[in-house]
Amino acid sequence: MAGMEDTLQALNDLISQFLCLNRPLWSSSDDADAFLEAVDELTSTIHSLESMSADHILLESFDHLLERCSLRLGEELQHLIDASGFDTNCSYPNTRKSHDDDDDRHTLVAQPVSNFDIIVDALPEGVIFEANRIAKRMVAAGFGDSCAETYASSRLNFIDESIARLGVHAHMAEMFKSASWEELEIQIMCWIPAIRVVFHILIPSERHLCDSIFEGFTSYSDVAFVTACHPFLQLLSFGNFIAAAGKNPECLFRIVDMYDAVRDILPVLDDALNPEVAALRECLGLSIKAILMALENLVRRDPSESCPLDGGVHPMTRYVMNYLVTACVSRHTLEEVMLLEFGSSDPSGNCPIEPDRPTSSLAIHLAWIVDVLMGNLVSKSKVYSHAPLSCVFLVNNGIYIIKKVNGCELKVLLGEDWIKVIHSKVNQWILEYRRATWGKAIMILEMDKRFCSNVNVITEKLSRFNNFVEAICQVQSRWVLVDKQQGVDFSILVEELVIPAYRDMAEMLKATGSAGESYMRLEDGDQPKVTVTRWLHCQAVAVERMSATRIFAPVCKPAPRSLPGCGDWFVDSYEVVAES
Repeated sequence: MAGMEDTLQALNDLISQFLCLNRPLWSSSDDADAFLEAVDELTSTIHSLESMSADHILLESFDHLLERCSLRLGEELQHLIDASGFDTNCSYPNTRKSHDDDDDRHTLVAQPVSNFDIIVDALPEGVIFEANRIAKRMVAAGFGDSCAETYASSRLNFIDESIARLGVHAHMAEMFKSASWEELEIQIMCWIPAIRVVFHILIPSERHLCDSIFEGFTSYSDVAFVTACHPFLQLLSFGNFIAAAGKNPECLFRIVDMYDAVRDILPVLDDALNPEVAALRECLGLSIKAILMALENLVRRDPSESCPLDGGVHPMTRYVMNYLVTACVSRHTLEEVMLLEFGSSDPSGNCPIEPDRPTSSLAIHLAWIVDVLMGNLVSKSKVYSHAPLSCVFLVNNGIYIIKKVNGCELKVLLGEDWIKVIHSKVNQWILEYRRATWGKAIMILEMDKRFCSNVNVITEKLSRFNNFVEAICQVQSRWVLVDKQQGVDFSILVEELVIPAYRDMAEMLKATGSAGESYMRLEDGDQPKVTVTRWLHCQAVAVERMSATRIFAPVCKPAPRSLPGCGDWFVDSYEVVAES
């Protein structure tokens, strides 16, 4: 054992010379080589002593010396990495300076990246080689965990600076927890491209660097990698925060964008980071589902009893249909969310996504939302005290829904059969309008056969009919039809019902002979009298014209506006502009 004590003393004297130096050992390649050679000899000696079951006290002395060596190696590793970090005084390609408003400090912000198939050489090749030499000695000495932690802490400044260059911050969730949704949207638009760069470029580059430095030591490479990437993973907490904060329907579209960004990184995702990313994806997916359910409940429970005075399209109808049209742009993502069972063993969600069919989960859900909307509109129509206006209100909203569906991907999702059902409801409301308004006109013109030749009875009925039509014109001229073709259809329905009955009455009046011909009517109080034949012709033309134009005002719609909040579906008064 005396020989081992001499060896210990010799190694201690040699190594102490290096440990006492106040400069980095790697500033001199000769010193670095000599120090590593001494560490190798010390490690080999300790392994020999362990195999011989040497004196415990002597072995502790060797271990203590090895621990001092490992501490110095850790310091050298940190210095190597720190000395190779960002130099903020120099300029970099594809960067711009973002100045602080209060001082002259600035952050170099990266320009948008379109090519993700690159690996960043975060450290020079020579530094990686020397760091690998240090890592091998520390792992061999039993200080692999310490080496991994030292590496990760040394990379912290580089990683924080990389995140800052992307225009985001690792602690975004805490920084913006009191922000409005409008402010959060701005941050989301920064977060999405940043997260793509992080997971497509920076994290793979960090993995490549760890594997190079800890070559041959996979477990320590994984520890170093996961620890170093912690600031990157902190960016995911912002996604969880948004998923929890986004409760209103307006939040859906940005959350879908975030979900798409997270899904896009799955093919390049490192296995070591899979749990965190899978958890965020699940959180965003559940938030999307919850928002769609919230929209349905808001439509169902909308307490507003106010309706447009002219029977036009209700703001809620515009809001919901424009919302669904916009949502259809992301129908593949929404269908994926509807189908995906979160927490499954397949986090990549490799299931067939086919939203463009009426039987898809998304199509069924959207159809149900529209059905709930239709039911709500039927309830709102009862606010009108005038039954024909209720019908016009339902027709306008039904036609608007059909036009919106036919004008976008909703037509493919909901299918022709669903559209036929809505058309059938609209036709039913049109018939109800015809009965409620013009059925009364027909009743006025109905004639008892006993009085078919009585001029007084006939002219009295014609007078009542004329007054009835004028009253309709005064009331219904304030109503609107949102579809020009619908005005034509209304005209045809009125003609088919009213004109034959009116002409039958005219024929009866003609049959009375001279008594009928002597019937005169005064137009507007001071117009010359006309013969009954001319009057009948004018009235027939008036009825035909009235059915298309005189009853209903020019087609109008609310002035364009951005999607309102859920509580802003209806406003007591709103501008109207001509339909283009």
